[in-house]
Amino acid sequence: MSDNVYAAPSANLDEHFHSSEEDRFYVVSTRKMLILFFLTFGLFQLHWNFQNWQRHKRATGDDVWPLPRALFALFFTHTLYHEVADYDPSGKGRSWNSDTYATGMVFLMLAGYALSWAGTGSLLLDVVSILLLIPTGLLLKRVQLEINIRSGDPAGSSNDNFTAANIVWCVLGALAWFFFAIGLLLVR
Repeated sequence: MSDNVYAAPSANLDEHFHSSEEDRFYVVSTRKMLILFFLTFGLFQLHWNFQNWQRHKRATGDDVWPLPRALFALFFTHTLYHEVADYDPSGKGRSWNSDTYATGMVFLMLAGYALSWAGTGSLLLDVVSILLLIPTGLLLKRVQLEINIRSGDPAGSSNDNFTAANIVWCVLGALAWFFFAIGLLLVR
């Protein structure tokens, strides 16, 4: 602090402060998001959708129900991605083709559902269904990058550390992957 009472304030107005109340969408580092996504066999996407809708509702006051929108993400993916595309606090007119990403995600979700229904008892279809996690996770990573950029935290550093709950999910997921691998070996 300066002794000169007439000096201009020296606050850094370019700095962005994060709080859960002001963030319109769920900011998380892509590293953390991908680890949680893959270790939970993609179930993290349910949490991800819920968090995005919940934060959007809190920030905008829109009358949306986050849980049903997360559970039925297939029907609300385009809407969520459009909300992300419309959110531009920088005012720079950042363009992002949300329809391409949303359509890709819906296609991957439908393919996963179809494979899980058709693949009952088929080892090959079970493995292909699991392999669909790769393009789904990578597509979700691109959407998360866009959310982070638009939220003023491109690296997602405000949510990069693993909480105790995250670690529990990682351990449970690692056990599930272990038992899945054992099951594949025993099927032979």
